[in-house]
Amino acid sequence: MAQWHLDELQESLERRGWRIIAQQAGDEYSISATWVIQRSTENKPLLIDFNGLDDMNTLPLEQSYGCHVRGHSLVGVYFGRKGHKSSSRRANWYEELSKFASQLDELEKV
Repeated sequence: MAQWHLDELQESLERRGWRIIAQQAGDEYSISATWVIQRSTENKPLLIDFNGLDDMNTLPLEQSYGCHVRGHSLVGVYFGRKGHKSSSRRANWYEELSKFASQLDELEKV
């Protein structure tokens, strides 16, 4: 992963009204870091855990390879390669990012 994944994830969340209200340290095993996000104070915040399990150590946030919502392991996104501007790989990244953001919207309603 690269910093652009984090930047585009954050931008995607902010476009939908989500705010990152805190960043927490990882668990020194499989989680690089956690973003605490919230759109409305009327609802509980959601926790996005960034995957960082590696052979001998936990990867830093900038090198994590995906993320998921804590307590909802099927709601997540894998940080694939960006690809060229016109590539299908890049299109897939934006489709996955949009799908993830939509799933967050649905979780907020629960």
